[in-house]
Parts: sequence; C-alpha cells; structure tokens
Amino acid sequence: MEQQVKEQTAAFRYSLIAPIVSRQTPMAPGEIKAYLEQAAQQTYHIPGSTKTRVSIRSLERYLSQYRSGQWEALKPKGRTQRTSTGIPAPILQEVIRLRKARPERSVEQIIFMLKESGLVAQTEIAASTLARQLKKAGASRKDLIQSQAAKGFRRFEAEDVHVLWQFDFQHTLYLPDPADPKKKKKAILFAILDDFSRLITYAQFYWDEKLPRIEDSLKKAILKHGIPEQFYCDNGAAFSSQHLVRICGKLGIRLSHSTVFRPQGRGKIERFFHFH
Repeated sequence: MEQQVKEQTAAFRYSLIAPIVSRQTPMAPGEIKAYLEQAAQQTYHIPGSTKTRVSIRSLERYLSQYRSGQWEALKPKGRTQRTSTGIPAPILQEVIRLRKARPERSVEQIIFMLKESGLVAQTEIAASTLARQLKKAGASRKDLIQSQAAKGFRRFEAEDVHVLWQFDFQHTLYLPDPADPKKKKKAILFAILDDFSRLITYAQFYWDEKLPRIEDSLKKAILKHGIPEQFYCDNGAAFSSQHLVRICGKLGIRLSHSTVFRPQGRGKIERFFHFH
C-alpha cells in the first residue's frame, strides 16, 4: 500500500508541474511565475494528505526535484498520513476518483469496488461515513451532475503539431476468432490523432482494449513522430491506470482526461471514427 501511495503522490505532483516541464518550448520566467500563482490558488484532492492546497514553494520544490531526478524524485520520503475521519487518505482519494469517474455510482457500489480491489480488505467502512465525506468533498452525485450540466462548450485547437494527441478505442466489426474460426470475435480499433493537424499518428486493430494495447500503439506513434506534450483521452479503466500515469511522467508527457459524460472534448477523434 505504501508504494502505491508514493506512486499516486508522484502522479499528483507531476500533474501540477506537467504544463511547465512537458512544453516543447520552455516557458518564460514570467509565465512560470503566473502559472505557479494560479496553481497555488486551486483546491485539490491530495493523495496521502488532508490538505487541499499546494503552496508556491512546494510547486517550486516539485519542479526542482523533477528536473534533478525525474519521476522517482517526486515520490514522498515520509509516511502516509491518515484523515481525521478514520478513513486512510489514499482510500478516500480513490473513493473520490471512483465517484468522479462515474457520478451515478452509489456509495455501496464504491465500497464493493474497494473490497474487490483489496484496498479495504481489513477495514470496514460505513456507507453513511463515506457518503458524508463525499458530500464534504463536493463529490456527491447531485453536486457532480449539476456541475456538469452547468458547464458550456467552446471550440478548442492545439497551437501546433504534436502538442496534443487525442486517443480512443472504437468497437468496429466482427471477424473470425483466431482461436476458433467457426466463431466471431469483435475487432477493436485504437487510434491516436494529432489535435492540430488531424493527422492519425498511429492506428491499429486489437482484440481487446486493455492497457498493453495502449502502450503498444503509443510506443509506435512516439517512435515515428516523437514525444508530444500532452495525451488526452476519456476516463476508461485503461486510460486512468496508475501505470499509464507513470509512463507519462517518465516521458515528460501531461496526461489529461475529458469530463465524465462530456465526450465533446474528444470530438475530433470521434469524428474520425464516424467517417472511417
């Protein structure tokens, strides 16, 4: 568990500094200062901590650590803190992540998922306690659904090629199963699209949509076109895995996800799937 928390903390810290360290063209000192000031004003769900804000000094320390030791330097050296509610902070963070990924999930479903994953194998969590903490964190079902409905849409395009790559899976057609030609098996297309040029940097059919398929395609796209600044995808299990976060952190790539129930942010890759 301790190692998992360290990885989650490194991923969180990297997400804060990714807009700076993943840039193809370095930020000017004034731009960095403005970004750090803005980031320090935001509230966050911080792994292993009950705090909700990150100071400018901490952000500057994360930048220095990453520049000197990359991903490994972002891992905390101390012990994981626990929340005052009796629920370990890493578990509470995972609960909030699960709820935000799918606001329709009930508290009982989330507890079941925690038990299935082994996170609460030795600890019982009361549904009422968890519901209270979700509401306190602004992650109740009602709050999330209303927040999503209140947000509008705007057009967006990356400022240059290979700054932002969108990627996703599409269930396409059924083909003969290699293991049993008498049966049919669904072929799934994975495609990576450059937001600025609309170029498909890589696409391939697979038999499933698991993380190794994402890794395979991303590796081939990067070998051909180089490392982009940012990956943009949905909130699927493979796209939200800590292993993918770690890969992006190692390569200096910013990983971001579209808002739940708002696929419009991935409109370009969806349009590609619609016409091909």
